[in-house]
Amino acid sequence: MPEKVPMARMQLLLPPDLKAEIEQFAEEQGLSANEAIRLLSRRGLSASGKPAPVEALLEELGYRVRDLERRVEKADGSSA
Repeated sequence: MPEKVPMARMQLLLPPDLKAEIEQFAEEQGLSANEAIRLLSRRGLSASGKPAPVEALLEELGYRVRDLERRVEKADGSSA
């Protein structure tokens, strides 16, 4: 039996569309949302071809979230 590895807790703020995609992926794969996020994170890191420091990953994620928020705000403002 594999040894249990301690987990670190993180809180993610996700745009609703990304949350919905993760939940749909999790359901299709028979996983919890937490398991799906871990799986997708591992796949993304593997696909990058090189391990990146956590700080760089967090910076990139923050940039992408802020960019998406700006685009959503702009779209909401132009449709109102």
